[in-house]
Amino acid sequence: MTVAIFTDVGVRIRTGVLGFFGKHITEHRHFFEMEYERARKRSKYDKKVLRNIDYYASLVGLRAQQFEIVTQDRFVLQLFRIYEPNELEDRKKSKYPVLLIHGLLQSAGAFCVNEEDSLAFYLCKSGYDVWLGNNRCGFDYKHLDFSYNNPRLWEWDVRDMATKDVPSFINFILERTGHQKVGLVGHSQGTTQVFLALSRFHVPDLGKKISGFCALAPSIYAGPLIDRDFFKCFRYLSPSTYRLLFGIHAFMPAMLVLRSIIPKRAVTYCSYAMLHFLFGWSDDRWDQFLEGRMFQFSPVYISAESMRWWLGRDSFATRRCIFDAETSEPWFDSRCPPIALWIAQEDSLVDGERLINRLENAEPDVVLLKKKVIPTYEHLDVLWAVDAVDQVAKGVKEVLWSTAHQREDFRCPTECEEL
Repeated sequence: MTVAIFTDVGVRIRTGVLGFFGKHITEHRHFFEMEYERARKRSKYDKKVLRNIDYYASLVGLRAQQFEIVTQDRFVLQLFRIYEPNELEDRKKSKYPVLLIHGLLQSAGAFCVNEEDSLAFYLCKSGYDVWLGNNRCGFDYKHLDFSYNNPRLWEWDVRDMATKDVPSFINFILERTGHQKVGLVGHSQGTTQVFLALSRFHVPDLGKKISGFCALAPSIYAGPLIDRDFFKCFRYLSPSTYRLLFGIHAFMPAMLVLRSIIPKRAVTYCSYAMLHFLFGWSDDRWDQFLEGRMFQFSPVYISAESMRWWLGRDSFATRRCIFDAETSEPWFDSRCPPIALWIAQEDSLVDGERLINRLENAEPDVVLLKKKVIPTYEHLDVLWAVDAVDQVAKGVKEVLWSTAHQREDFRCPTECEEL
């Protein structure tokens, strides 16, 4: 954190010096004029910074209802339903259900911080029944048996989120709505969970409950960022040494303690500085005036074991893939639902183009409906870029409807009549 803040301060000083001499770097932002025009129109109420999905939904005329569900291993998960409060309940046709799953160190709020262009709000207003899942622990580490200091609360990794959290979300939604299938959207680690679950090695039958899967910045193959010295040091630690250093506990718990005692604006600054330092994201395509919201929903509690699965010895960082990348045997079988991919071309964290090649050439049972590589986009731009609706959300809306199960029983989303 200290290094991240010093690095960020250095960048800001450089920007200030250049600005003093008339070189205004901010004017070279992709959506500079649009950002300031949007800021001018916002009221004081709109500018509040909270960690509250329902509040941000209310700003665009929607609301969020929260549910708690229990997994097979007795974790208590949060699930949010985005809905239009003035909508009549007795419509003849209901909306098609869609589940969104967030990425590493994120939470469901990541889909709700870009005003009406937020993916969750855009899909809801387009005519979908939108659900947002929070993976285990998150901001509220709830378990029916274990307390915070019990190591068994933290003895899990991404495979548990794939085989327990994802099925729990889907089963609850289908039971609650009475429908047979749900559309699925994942970002980053959210795609990892789904791909793991759908593979032949875990719970492939889950594919029968998913009509179509949209993967945004899919985290299947590692990108060059994984070779940074900061990440490489984790690979030299044996499992016992790693546990000696980090314990079987939450990863970076001090960050969450810090969040509870410093002002919200400072939380945003520290979170952005740290994550920018670790992952190299830039905010050039985001609305800079909304960043206070974006980093209220991250980072969250995750287990040290989960981070070891990503970075440790014999991990994703070593294999450079969540599966065996060298095998000629398919990862998926005919139970896998149709898939669509949105790849950020400047994403140094993951390699989406290798995934396209794999699905097209080594997975005969996979139906790849769409593959879109977006020039200049980075890992989080697929969610937060000012033009993310045009580049991503509209395509997601269309794929979800084109794959919808028994869609004649549902209301057609806007601008999908010709599909």
